[in-house]
Amino acid sequence: MIQDRIIMQAVSRIHQRADRQEKIEKIVNTYVEIGILPQLSNKNNQILYGRRGTGKTHILRKLEDELHKSLGNLVTYIDGRYLGSSPQYTDTTLSLRVRCQSLFNDILTEIYYTILQYLIENPNENSDRAFEALENFNKASNVEIQKTKSISQKEQITSKDEITSALEISPSQLALKFGGESSEKSNRERIISYSIEDEQKILFPDINYFLRSVLDLANIDLYLIFDEWATIPLEIQPYLAEFFKRSFFPNQRITVKIASLEYRSNFTIPKEKHNYIGFELGSDIATNLDVDDYYVFDRNPKFISEIFSEILFRHIESELPLNYLEIDYKISTPKKFIQTIFSNSNVFNELVRASEGVIRDLIIVFSIAFFDSQRLGRNNIDKKTIIEAARQWFEKDKAKNLDDDLQNILRRIVDEVIGTRKARSFMIPRELETHDVIQKLFDARVLHLIKRGYADKVNPGVRYNVYSLDFGTYVDLIQTTKEPDIDLIDGEEINTEEFIVPFDDKRSIRRIILSEKIFNAP
Repeated sequence: MIQDRIIMQAVSRIHQRADRQEKIEKIVNTYVEIGILPQLSNKNNQILYGRRGTGKTHILRKLEDELHKSLGNLVTYIDGRYLGSSPQYTDTTLSLRVRCQSLFNDILTEIYYTILQYLIENPNENSDRAFEALENFNKASNVEIQKTKSISQKEQITSKDEITSALEISPSQLALKFGGESSEKSNRERIISYSIEDEQKILFPDINYFLRSVLDLANIDLYLIFDEWATIPLEIQPYLAEFFKRSFFPNQRITVKIASLEYRSNFTIPKEKHNYIGFELGSDIATNLDVDDYYVFDRNPKFISEIFSEILFRHIESELPLNYLEIDYKISTPKKFIQTIFSNSNVFNELVRASEGVIRDLIIVFSIAFFDSQRLGRNNIDKKTIIEAARQWFEKDKAKNLDDDLQNILRRIVDEVIGTRKARSFMIPRELETHDVIQKLFDARVLHLIKRGYADKVNPGVRYNVYSLDFGTYVDLIQTTKEPDIDLIDGEEINTEEFIVPFDDKRSIRRIILSEKIFNAP
């Protein structure tokens, strides 16, 4: 199978990013439900968290497709990476208000054209009024006003003085009149500066009113799906959130779904007296969904392996001619596919562990291992090839994104956890999860969160987060005497305080608690 040219082409054509896939039917056909989509299919405003490559875009595109199937739903899908038609958006010399307004105008424009196309394709008895409301909405989103900042005026002043004198003689009297005349002119200038500039303004009450009107007249509900929120500059994010809250949240016909990276998001600026700019998380918008929580291999290895086998099978099958695997290889299930292309099922489990719950990493490591095996003339993929592919990917992707300080701190963690304790998991106090180093290492996918808020009986009252080191940090130690304990230990066999039991099924890991000191740069 590995030497089959058609299958080789299919593997090479797999899109590593859902946003690169133009055909929505392929996105739909390769989607595997794990329990997230049902929690998004509602009228609640929600934020979906997840690191790069965990499948957020795939989930949102599947949601978009599901919403389109229901009558009365209209979807505006926005990718934050492609916003910013005006140069004001990135001009840091301008105020945040002006930069944010420029960005928000792009979003309103996308909404305008989405509704316009719907009205054209779905006329009804209220169409004329709906078009009028839509145009008023468009005007309210970009109102130009003239604002006078200063005045500049030039005036010329002329002055004149006269003196006259005369002598009059008459038969009856002699009279002397002094009146003589002379004149002198002087010019003076007075300059006052002034200027008038154009300013754009967003009328939030009007936007809300006319957007509500057009949706009521068209009898549709609008879903605004915003992907890649984290690509918006951090300083702009809370102000953009405030614009969303003012324009969309009061309208029951509008639902907002946002996908972002948790540690690259800034939705709120607290103000005095419990006021704030942006979203009040948990109140204005729900934040209870995190894709990473669903793909932790250590929580349920068997289930995650089954899900990932189906994901991989569907991605390859979608790039092959119809029923190609079934006709040529009698393969119609993910299980049969895994048994055929890997030397044994444990090898695939090693691939799943190496991906650390990140679907994109699974596909990339598989692709590297597949073509390495093909180049070496093998008929299937073995464990050694998976390990080497995982090492290559770690060095080319994850390690390259760490600066010198992060590299040194990661080395200290590895030396302590793997070198000294021969483990791959550790705990930190819950309050350290916001530490800049923890956030960066987690975001770079070299640390993986296994469990939040674990209560250790040895330290009652203190909550911990349990993390594991990435497969790539110890891949060179596999099958050597320095290999760490990879699999969790059956808790029923543990009677010492050296271990903790973080999972419901009594599986244990070593009690390794790291302090803040190890995360601080020297």
